Amino acid sequence: MPSLRKRVAGFMRQLSVSNLAAAVENIGHGESSPRSPRNVPQDLPGGCFITRYLNGLEIKMEGPVILHGRNPEELPSYPLCTLDNGEEVFAALTGPDLGLTTVNLKQRHLSISDPDVDYIDILEQSDHERTGTTSDGEIACVSDWFRPHDLAYGVATTLYEKNPTTNINNGEPIADCFGISARPKAAVLGLADGVNWGPKASIAARAAVHGSIEYLNKALFSSAPGGGVTTTRDVFVALLRSFHSAHSLILQEQGMLTTLTVCAVLPLLRTNSGSNCRTERYVACTCNVGDSLAYVYSRRTGVREITQGSHDIHCMRDMRDALGALGPVDGSNPELNNLTLSMTEVEKGDIVFLTSDGISDNFDPVVGKFAILPTNNTASSDKSVKHEGQSRTRTRRKSAENLRRSDSIGSSNSGLPVVEAYQRHELTLLRMEDLLRRGVSGEGPPCDNARRLCELLLDFAVRITAAKRRILEDPDLYYAQQKDGHMIQLSKLEQRNRRKKMLEKISMVPGKLDHATVVAYTVGQYTESDTNL
Repeated sequence: MPSLRKRVAGFMRQLSVSNLAAAVENIGHGESSPRSPRNVPQDLPGGCFITRYLNGLEIKMEGPVILHGRNPEELPSYPLCTLDNGEEVFAALTGPDLGLTTVNLKQRHLSISDPDVDYIDILEQSDHERTGTTSDGEIACVSDWFRPHDLAYGVATTLYEKNPTTNINNGEPIADCFGISARPKAAVLGLADGVNWGPKASIAARAAVHGSIEYLNKALFSSAPGGGVTTTRDVFVALLRSFHSAHSLILQEQGMLTTLTVCAVLPLLRTNSGSNCRTERYVACTCNVGDSLAYVYSRRTGVREITQGSHDIHCMRDMRDALGALGPVDGSNPELNNLTLSMTEVEKGDIVFLTSDGISDNFDPVVGKFAILPTNNTASSDKSVKHEGQSRTRTRRKSAENLRRSDSIGSSNSGLPVVEAYQRHELTLLRMEDLLRRGVSGEGPPCDNARRLCELLLDFAVRITAAKRRILEDPDLYYAQQKDGHMIQLSKLEQRNRRKKMLEKISMVPGKLDHATVVAYTVGQYTESDTNL
């Protein structure tokens, strides 16, 4: 068991900011603002991956190719192993709290008319009917949604501060939702991030995950004899139709907007395997809209993003824009500008994982305060926003009085390296990779299963945002002391004004406050002894 000092030192290695610990300790203890972070690679024995990358000494290793397109015809069609309809789900989990099980309680027929949703073919009547029904005792085709496993796991939490006047975290309820169901040689993962705050956003996320996973479980594993899914092209058709079911269920449940990423991990058929499908070749097929992303972690090639085709990695992204969403964005229609199908081959032992932006953005080098944007980025970004705003509806996230603008750059950061958009993307992947390969301490062992990956990523997000929470939980922002020593609660307006004055201090410490969710699956073909852990 590493000592506390060693664990803190390891986390500092990940943060690459030598005086952050002191800055956190000084918040609320008499110092007007934390000392400015500085880039000090000489303080890190042997240099860290950030320094090596920016000095050209570290290159992001390439893994298997990632293909993407807007429709199934743009992607190759690979044959799949026959999926055994009799295979039992050995692990299933949803969250937070009761997750997807809290919606579609009446299992109503999904017959909402949406002729303007033209991104897929209209479902056949038989498919439509199957989507609206389920077996007795099952929810989204799974009888027990609370069977976590080291090989199939997910977790969600809030990174927002706790309001001292209510003792409740801001942003409640958590607007993310995840679901995963795993069989001996296949799995379906889904993750949604409700846009903005409130019950309607939470309902949208839960409905999206419920609708999409229910459809896929039926389409992939409950098909009629002689039919069903036999190629990756069939999988992508099913993925698009699952998004139709997700959107319909959001409207049925009267939810608002949400991102959605769904991934099916399936075994590929080897050309010389005949009827034997014992294989170490698998494919991860994803569909996503919005800014919830999918990744693969390989101990051989590191971390790569499956969904990178859904956003331009060579342009700076506005983190307050979800880029797209299901739900009633325009009337009853979704916003599908960045809806993307993606695929990549994965190997046994690889870990496929989905994250909300509360996880992925906290690995960003600019959010982490060890790099800054080019000085002309703000102006060019504003022009881009203005241009895009004229051509489409933007799914903007709640800014919460701009206190949570994670891309705010103070003048004190001038000593940090400048990174271009593609470097931000690669450094984000390298930072994830460094954590998963070496752990917080830098001495490993490497992450080897889905549960451990989820725990590591979430722990990192919680730690890197600790300073922001500590600033915003200062009682002086909410209470005033009278002459007799009694504390009285300030008015809402005065509380808001005091929080606004903390903007500069908040912008100087790393991290982005958000809801944070990750769900993961360890790729493989498992026997009963493997799954009975």
